[in-house]
Amino acid sequence: MNISTDIATVSSLRTWHAALAGRHYSPAVIAAIGTTATEGVGVTAYGRDYLGQLATALRTRFPVSPEIAGEAYIELRRRHGQPAVGGGAATVGGNFVSAWSEMGDWGSYPWPAVRSGGTANGTTGWGLRAVQFSAAGQTLTYSFVGSSVHVWYGILAGGGTFSVTIDGVVVAASVTTDSTVTGGNARWMSPVLPPGQHQVVITCLAPGSAGTYVHGFATFHGDEGRGIQVYNGGHSGRVTADFTTQSTGWAPRLATIQPHLVIIELGFQDWRMNVAVATMKANLKTIIATVRANTTTSPSFVIIGSPKLTNLALTQDFALFTTAWREIVAEDTAGIGGSGVAYFDLAARQTAPATNNSLGLYGSDQLSPTDKGAAHIADALTAFLAP
Repeated sequence: MNISTDIATVSSLRTWHAALAGRHYSPAVIAAIGTTATEGVGVTAYGRDYLGQLATALRTRFPVSPEIAGEAYIELRRRHGQPAVGGGAATVGGNFVSAWSEMGDWGSYPWPAVRSGGTANGTTGWGLRAVQFSAAGQTLTYSFVGSSVHVWYGILAGGGTFSVTIDGVVVAASVTTDSTVTGGNARWMSPVLPPGQHQVVITCLAPGSAGTYVHGFATFHGDEGRGIQVYNGGHSGRVTADFTTQSTGWAPRLATIQPHLVIIELGFQDWRMNVAVATMKANLKTIIATVRANTTTSPSFVIIGSPKLTNLALTQDFALFTTAWREIVAEDTAGIGGSGVAYFDLAARQTAPATNNSLGLYGSDQLSPTDKGAAHIADALTAFLAP
């Protein structure tokens, strides 16, 4: 740990460190809210984003002891390195795959969740992502390696119905999303499956007058009740205001996730879009407060302080945003025994690509981490998050 650049790390990460110590008996859970790097813009395959590689690195460094967990425990590292059905990529990275991603829509790399019909929705669901079914017969298919799967969806007045098929067998003939209460925390949970390759298909039976919204899939490979779980809520191009003004879309899911650590990679896009630094700072504080209001875990927070990633000539000095990130850490008092927010100074660990990108950590856009750049972030975060 670099004491000169990492502010109040040990005390701010108390909740996370305690959860990590208890990973043999219950999950230590990470949730991420972010933009370009968190979603995985710039990498060449699913799971190579920094968060997917962080999940792999943390599970490797902090395994669950089979002796403690019992004979039924499945080695978590089996999640990494087995091909999914049909060449899918649900064997690496975190526990959650959103129903859609720009990475798949742009053709950057195949997205594991494949929709036939339906519309990408960017206002609801974890990471502000959902697929809206508008006609019977529209489907969402996901291939994975694991021992169980949860389907995350929203409920609302006028919602519709969908069925769930696993490995060609209908396991839920009709799941309703119609409710007098609107909510973004509904889920259907599969029974325990034989560990291995599986395929789940969601089929819209009737969209309802308001549409049927499926947010994505949470999968497990023996880590339903232990180990390290990671839930990626990244959405490229988003600014802090997207998460404050649309908090009813993503925050309800926190009741399911119940994170012990929340990684926030937001603010840089605000600078690019000329959002006032004071507004960005206030929005980040609101996001942190929203997480706390929707969880019971008293989570630790980490704000990623990125380097200056482009040479855009903007009206605000980028250093103002670095200062604001640090001020949020210093001003927070809602953690256990003080600030519950730590500052991960990525800028101190990387040369700003806007100045020198000879190490190849970022792409030609000087904005998106390459495979190597994402791995570099993950390696540094792994060390930073260790007790």
